[in-house]
Amino acid sequence: MNLDVALVPHGQLTRVIPTITQHLVKSELWTGGRASIDDIVGFLYQGRMNLWLVYEPTSFESYGYVITEVKDYPKSKMLVCQYTAGRTNHMRYVEDKIHAILESFARDAGCAGIEFYGRPGWQPHARKHGYQSKAIVYEKFFGGES
Repeated sequence: MNLDVALVPHGQLTRVIPTITQHLVKSELWTGGRASIDDIVGFLYQGRMNLWLVYEPTSFESYGYVITEVKDYPKSKMLVCQYTAGRTNHMRYVEDKIHAILESFARDAGCAGIEFYGRPGWQPHARKHGYQSKAIVYEKFFGGES
């Protein structure tokens, strides 16, 4: 399968977002109530985050995305992969390309590196691209009213 990855220009968001809505539902679920689809899309329109679309170049059919944010820490900045979702088993077709593109983008933006949270199954893929597992995130949500 021939898939490609591209940064979606701000002016093209309105055209692209409807093609990824089914995947945004997954990202919203993974936030555990911390962000809605509207919040995520709002971050894109505000320019706080960038949308990297995984698509088929001939038909322009979308297969998934990575949404990133340049995070300014007190001593450095990092490119943070905030949300990643797509069709099951299709991201493997662009895995190497995504890592290369994001690393180049992060370097050009003056970032010290890239960070992301992901499910445990991503560990072999992350290691392959030079990432180290520093922590596992465990969550506990309280019942009742929020």
